[in-house]
Amino acid sequence: MSSEPIIRRAPIRVLRDSVARKIAAGEVIDRPASAVRELLDNSLDAGSTEISLHITGGGIESIRVVDNGWGMSEEDLRLCWLPHATSKIESEEDLLRIHTLGFRGEALSSLANVSRLEILSKPIEEEIGHRLIVHGGQLISLTPQAAKPGTVVTVSDLFFAIPARRKFLKRPSTETNLCRSMFLEKALPFPDREFKLFIEGKLTHFLPISHLTERIAQVYPEETRQSSLHELSGSGTGFRFRIVTGSPEAYRKDRKHLQLYVNRRRIWDFSLLQGVEYAFSSYLPGGTFPICYLFLEIDPEWVDFNIHPAKKEARIRNTEDLRSRILEVLSSYLLSQGRASLRNLQLSGYSPVGDQASLWVGEGSETRPPTIPRGLPHSFGGKQGLAFNESADSILKQAASDQPPILPDAPFLYKGQVFGLFLLVEWNDTVFLVDQHAAHERFIYDELSRDNAPQPLLIPLEVSVDPEEEARLLENASKVRPLGVQLEKLRSGNWALTALPSAFRGAEEEVITLVKTQTGTLERIKQELFAQIACKKAIKDGEGISPLPAYEILRYVFSLDNPRCPHGRPLWVQISREELLRGVGRIL
Repeated sequence: MSSEPIIRRAPIRVLRDSVARKIAAGEVIDRPASAVRELLDNSLDAGSTEISLHITGGGIESIRVVDNGWGMSEEDLRLCWLPHATSKIESEEDLLRIHTLGFRGEALSSLANVSRLEILSKPIEEEIGHRLIVHGGQLISLTPQAAKPGTVVTVSDLFFAIPARRKFLKRPSTETNLCRSMFLEKALPFPDREFKLFIEGKLTHFLPISHLTERIAQVYPEETRQSSLHELSGSGTGFRFRIVTGSPEAYRKDRKHLQLYVNRRRIWDFSLLQGVEYAFSSYLPGGTFPICYLFLEIDPEWVDFNIHPAKKEARIRNTEDLRSRILEVLSSYLLSQGRASLRNLQLSGYSPVGDQASLWVGEGSETRPPTIPRGLPHSFGGKQGLAFNESADSILKQAASDQPPILPDAPFLYKGQVFGLFLLVEWNDTVFLVDQHAAHERFIYDELSRDNAPQPLLIPLEVSVDPEEEARLLENASKVRPLGVQLEKLRSGNWALTALPSAFRGAEEEVITLVKTQTGTLERIKQELFAQIACKKAIKDGEGISPLPAYEILRYVFSLDNPRCPHGRPLWVQISREELLRGVGRIL
């Protein structure tokens, strides 16, 4: 029967240099892909225009990087593998002026301690090169040898000196894929350099010198071939940026192609990436993400990379300015994309305010009736409740009529419902199938945005909350006041909804639930709240709709710059006359 081991206090001692170096090396080089990252950084910093990476056995057996950079002299090779040896900084002040990818002087030292390292290098101005060999932190040799200008670094038998680390590596095929991903990540922001990747001696990737958009298409051909990439740019105090993005229709279910590079390093910054997601939020279905690559060039004095051994994070001083400017540029682009998707079929002059049409989104006897648009018969109004709550007899009578009325200012013809889901529209040489629920949902969403006048409830709605919900209510109660929602604390654990806009009536429970559970900015809370209310009030699949309300919905959605529902889905699909004729073989 086993017993618990007896733990005795051990005296404190200073680790031997060899042990300490291996521990430190494990922080920088944790797998073959880490070695690839550091070696490619060195080649790029050396001014190389041609870089080749050779991977054997998942990088565990061998990693070799060949470049045509500046090369290293004999004295450089003698020092380069020692701890904290670097040519990139000399003093603390230099940390404020870093323009290189590497600067900590840890990469070659770490590799020298955990592998069999060999470096062959020759500066262009010297007649002969030199070969350095270091195994497990022990210098084996440094000898003259003929070589081409540039550097060849070979890392063999990775982690032979740290067997415990080697046991936790994945299968060679998995490590190979990670090395490939790192290679592509490093090549992507350097379209002015040529990259080659060889796996088990076979050339698998050749990335010639190109432009930024072309390089992204080279790196991710499968993902980008169905989306035309667009390049945007912007600048501000201490920074400039370029954005390469796909159209909103080219979205994904993961964040693989939502990438951020700062001074050509790929990093993670929640605020900036979340800003990109927010810009696309009204254009993409929920749970999907855009194809968007963000490249920032920031004054070195405004960014600190010296906070992570692998430089995967950074501190940026002017994040809010950056985020605001990025949002501005992306929003302008997406707005133009929304208009372009209409194929120039715009309804000019339509506005949902003033004396124009306004679909009634309230419920009950206290809410207002629908307004009558100019040019519409007065029979359009007069009912309580949503204009779509028609009886079955009324719908049948509408369906039996010869043609739905054509409004004087509507250039399209409404043909009726399809499958109880779509509104069928003929417009010039195009047929539109408009999603009736999504279109009405968008109409109501925008109506809610225009109604923020609080109206007191005759009977306040009381609600009990737990401590966690109460904390959110305390935070959100002041946030939602600009929306016309008023909440008051009665006593600990008890609150009351006392006022809200008339358009919110019938959705009191949704308001309470969201305010006590949602976190984030007012804009995010507003977006979620209005989307929930609009979804609840909109016409449902299978419900009938008479022609005049259908026309009003269509007039509105065809005037939108961004023709998508609050959840980001397109409001319609369209088919041209030519496409229909080709479909039935009338055009060959």
